[in-house]
Amino acid sequence: MKTYLIASETIYHINKKQEELTKGISNVVSFNMDEDGIDEVLQEASYFSMFDTKKCIIVKNSKLFLASKNADTLKIKEDSEKLLKYLECENNNTMIIFVVNGKVDTKKKIYNTLNEAGNVFLFKQMTKTEMKNELSRMVIDKKFKIEDKSLWYIINNTLGNFDLAVNELNKIFIYYNQPTSILYEDVCNITSHSLENNNFKLIDAIISKNLELSMQLLEDAYTLKVEPSVIIALIYREFKLMLSIKVYEMNKYSYQNILSELNLAEWQYNKLITNLRNYNIRELKEEIVKLSNIDYEYKSGLINKDVILINYIIDLCS
Repeated sequence: MKTYLIASETIYHINKKQEELTKGISNVVSFNMDEDGIDEVLQEASYFSMFDTKKCIIVKNSKLFLASKNADTLKIKEDSEKLLKYLECENNNTMIIFVVNGKVDTKKKIYNTLNEAGNVFLFKQMTKTEMKNELSRMVIDKKFKIEDKSLWYIINNTLGNFDLAVNELNKIFIYYNQPTSILYEDVCNITSHSLENNNFKLIDAIISKNLELSMQLLEDAYTLKVEPSVIIALIYREFKLMLSIKVYEMNKYSYQNILSELNLAEWQYNKLITNLRNYNIRELKEEIVKLSNIDYEYKSGLINKDVILINYIIDLCS
C-alpha cells in the first residue's frame, strides 16, 4: 500500500517523517483539504505518467481521520468510502500522505485500514523530558555543546511548545555559525528577544482590546512563523491568571499571598490588574472556554488556521 497517515501535535515530527517517506521523490504535489476535495486528490493520484515516474501527494488538514461533527458526518463518510475504493486498486507509482496536526479517531474504518498495513505514524504529545532529550540530540548532531540548564530555559521559555523550541535552537545555531560550546547567557538573550518583544506584546494588545495594534503584531508573528497554537496558549494563560487573581481577591488573599500562589513578579501582577479593568468574572470564564474550544478545533484540523486568530481578535475587540 502506498497511502500513509502521519498524525502529530508537533510540526517537527510531521516534517521529519514526511521527509523520510518522500526521500528520492522529486515530484511532490500538495493539497489542502480546507480548500480542495477528495475527488481532486484521487484524480491526481490516479493519473498514470507515460514515463512511469514516481509521485507523492501531500494532503494537509484532512478531516477524514478526525471525529466527525454533525453537519460534516455525511460528507466525511462519503469521502472515506471514495478513498477506501481507491485503495482497492491504487496507483503504485503514486504515494499519498495524509497529514493531521493533532489527534485522530482510531475507531474509523479508514484509519484501521491504513493501520493494518503498517502505514500509520502517530506521535504522542512529548513530555518536557522527552523534549529536552530530543533537543540534546539535535545539538549533538550539529556537533555543538550545550548545558542542560540552557535546554530547560529554551523549553520553559517557549511554554513547552516543541516546534517553537526547535525554532529557537535553530536561531542559536545560526548565531554561532559553527560548532562550539553554547553559552547560557547567549541562549537567554537570543531566545527572550523573540518571545518578549513580539509574542508578549501581541498578547498584551489582544487582552487590552487594541484591534489595530493586535493586527499589526499578528502579521509580525505570522512572518516569524509562530504557530497559532502558541499564541492561543499565551492568551489562555493570561486570562487564567486574571481569573485566579479575581478569585483570590474575593477570598481576601493579600497582595503578597497572590504573588506567591501564582508565582508572579510585581510587574506581571500590575499588568494583569490593569487588564482586569476590562473584564468581569463571567467574561473571563467565557474567554477561557472559548479559547479551549478554539485550541481543540485548531489541533483537530476543524478550523482554518490562517483566519483562526484574526476572527478571535475581531470578536474580542468588537
